[in-house]
Amino acid sequence: MAEKITDSEGREDLVYIKTEDGSYRGWRVDLLVENLSSKMELKLLISCPLKKRGCEWSDTVTTAIHHLEECEFFPVLCPLGCVCLEGERKGKVLKLEKRQIPEHQSDSCPLRELVCEFCVNNVKACEMNPHLEDCEHFPVPCPNECVREGEEVTRQLKRRDVPVHLTDVCPLQKVECPYWLYGCREEMERRELDLHEREFMHIHYRLSMADMKLKHIGTSKLLQDKLDTATQRILLVENMCESKSKELSELTQKQIVTNDKLDEATRKIAFLQNENASLTEELAAANTKIENFERHITMKNSELESVKSILFSYTPLPLPTGQLEWKIQGVKQKIENKENTFTDPFYVGLYKCQDCIQWNRMDTGKVAVYIHIMKGGYDDKLHWPIRYKFTFILLNHINSNNNYEYTEQVTKEYLENFADCFKRPT
Repeated sequence: MAEKITDSEGREDLVYIKTEDGSYRGWRVDLLVENLSSKMELKLLISCPLKKRGCEWSDTVTTAIHHLEECEFFPVLCPLGCVCLEGERKGKVLKLEKRQIPEHQSDSCPLRELVCEFCVNNVKACEMNPHLEDCEHFPVPCPNECVREGEEVTRQLKRRDVPVHLTDVCPLQKVECPYWLYGCREEMERRELDLHEREFMHIHYRLSMADMKLKHIGTSKLLQDKLDTATQRILLVENMCESKSKELSELTQKQIVTNDKLDEATRKIAFLQNENASLTEELAAANTKIENFERHITMKNSELESVKSILFSYTPLPLPTGQLEWKIQGVKQKIENKENTFTDPFYVGLYKCQDCIQWNRMDTGKVAVYIHIMKGGYDDKLHWPIRYKFTFILLNHINSNNNYEYTEQVTKEYLENFADCFKRPT
């Protein structure tokens, strides 16, 4: 064991050591300590397996694993998950030396977060160029290449402001003459509009007057037609009124006869109403009693159904003393697997409950016991929150000295801290 050689086959995860018989053996660093058992071998000096990358560390075999956890030359994956675009690892997560990660994350990783200088939104580096093509705050030139007064460069606008600029502001935008509807078919740049209106003012005036004259002629003819139609309707209505007046006179005579008969019928109805008044009062009282009795029957039927539901779902307690005996098998395995163990639902009175044991709670080695209040069929008839006293006794059948008993009284102070645990379940 006089000498040690470095990575002769180019593998960075092996350390090669010359044994007593003159042969060489390659060892994975994390298995080296387990396979070399003698004190001499454990004190053997080795260099870092990543020496070819530039690491100058050397020490005993026992400290090699601790060194690799901190070695700046150790290959690690990109924390952001970017992938290689070429080479043997194309399509796989990029692998870098640990010392290269900070610079990679800040300067070259395509998945690093950048801030758009125009809209101040966070954008991934690989998505920045497509984002700038759609960013509403990105400055773009006016499509008409207009300039501001006193400047020579094309006006720069936010991408989202271009439509409004062309519609309302741009002096080079083509616009129609305001008198287009009257017949002027000129189109010009917006900056030429005032000059056009001044030069063609007399033409615009004539066009507008001609349009008004045509509208006036059309309106006069339309009004005359409406007047003739209205006159004809008036004559027709007058004839109808005369005919209806004769019919009304005849109906008036008939109404007088009908009123006499109606008065006689009214007197008979009043007599019958007086006779039936007492019967109506008695019938109303009887109906009220019947309605009250029906509501009482409905309420009792509802309570009966609730009791039936409770009785059908009721799980009797195994012991007549109000105790629930819960035998648990395979406790050691449950503790190792950190399992939670639940009982079948049972009733305490009419409160539906379920016990739970949490083994090795939060890796502390302790056992936590909970009682869950479950939704039952008679919850609307019970008093909430529940105020029972619960006693848990943990029996160790192997060593009775390890038995444990704990009693919890649901007091007012307890309810203030754990109100949600004992209120009516939803």
